[in-house]
Amino acid sequence: MAGQGAGPLVVGIDLGGTKILAGVVNAENVILGRGKRPTPAKEGQEAIFRTMLGCVDDAMAMAGVSRDRIAAAGVGSPGPLDPDTGVILFTANLNVRNFALGPDLSDALKCPVLVQNDVRVGGYGEYRLGVGRGYRNVIAAFVGTGIGGCIIQDGQLVTGSTGNAGELGHIILKAGGPKCGCGRSGCMEALASRTAITWRVAKAVRNGIPTSLSVKLARKSGVLKSRDLAEAVAAADPVAVQETRRAARFLGLGLGSLMNVLGPEIVIIGGGVTEALGEPFLEQVRIAARGQALADPEAKIRIERAALGDDAGILGAALLAREKILTA
Repeated sequence: MAGQGAGPLVVGIDLGGTKILAGVVNAENVILGRGKRPTPAKEGQEAIFRTMLGCVDDAMAMAGVSRDRIAAAGVGSPGPLDPDTGVILFTANLNVRNFALGPDLSDALKCPVLVQNDVRVGGYGEYRLGVGRGYRNVIAAFVGTGIGGCIIQDGQLVTGSTGNAGELGHIILKAGGPKCGCGRSGCMEALASRTAITWRVAKAVRNGIPTSLSVKLARKSGVLKSRDLAEAVAAADPVAVQETRRAARFLGLGLGSLMNVLGPEIVIIGGGVTEALGEPFLEQVRIAARGQALADPEAKIRIERAALGDDAGILGAALLAREKILTA
């Protein structure tokens, strides 16, 4: 296929709780072909693996290449996981435990595979190719169904002694607060994610507070999408406005606290909620974060919206695979 460019091709895969994305990426970090399929999250690892392979084949078909053209693959997966062995230990978003994703995918594609945390690879993509270009010290937070994060210091991903450091969404912001999907209480994720906002909206409905979202909650079995929240906010629905502002405040408090500890050059905020609610939501986060960031009295740290959208995970996974496997 024309336009493949020089250098080996790498597959980048973003394994999410609701969808799987795959892309064939050339050495110039251009996505030549894409695949997208719903994640059979409740059906277990065999169904997830089959769907992932199908997604990869879709991307290769669009790119006009066969499996033997792929030199390496990178996967961003929910964790916790063991990046050294490529095993997903368990996750709240997928019905898997001790899932040997890396080895299984390597056998199927006949190439080496790197497995890393999904939000970490998304943050790395933004750092290298998105709004984080040119910086060496970065915090990235992605707000969607949950909240995940990525920390980069001196140009290196911070993974810690366990390989799983950077779980920003599970910083405790409210002791004894609402229960989080991780099993703990008062996490940032339990206070500022789309799941958290939805729970608060549902509570308002149960308490008889009028909101346009009550119909969507009933029709969608209690699940609200980011665009549902955005539409309600745009229509000045009081419950939607109040709960998204509340989430922005908690997100800003958490990020401002991290700014005090880490002193980054830039904080990148992405994910479906951020993309849907846009600049007004981001400005609310900025106000809360700057109010908390005592270590940045002159507001030198930038707080910006992510630029790559869904491509961040694909590109970050492909970049890490290329750097760690092909050029190590």
